[in-house]
Amino acid sequence: MKNRAYLCLAVIALIGFTTPSLAAQVRTAIEAANARFSALAAQGSGATLAGLYAKDGAVMPAGSDPIRGTQAIAKFWQGAFASGMAAIELKTVEVYAQGATATEVGEYALRDKVGHLLDRGKYIVIWHNEGGQWKLLRDMFSTNVPSPKN
Repeated sequence: MKNRAYLCLAVIALIGFTTPSLAAQVRTAIEAANARFSALAAQGSGATLAGLYAKDGAVMPAGSDPIRGTQAIAKFWQGAFASGMAAIELKTVEVYAQGATATEVGEYALRDKVGHLLDRGKYIVIWHNEGGQWKLLRDMFSTNVPSPKN
């Protein structure tokens, strides 16, 4: 029985776990990063948004192959701005953290320049802490708006 207890402790130590206070700190940091993402999106610069992604980051929108690398991510976001998107609202729903990696589940709304809703949906972002800064490693999202009936 004693060996089993040691084995359980060893497994927990190897895989790690997040204390409630650490999880709250990570959530606060991610929410701050999201606020920055939204503020920078309002400036309409794809290159600026791309700088918030990890070096090996990827955007993974529905109906598309993954978009990898800083230049491709910048081009993706610049295309979104060119199509009329002017604001991104993000709402964190859940955060799961372990070490230098965290997973965020959230909801988004996209608006045009006059504030009309263009799209709303959900997202999952895998964050990576690079040098004390949380960066988007994988950014996957999909709309909640039903497809038009043909």
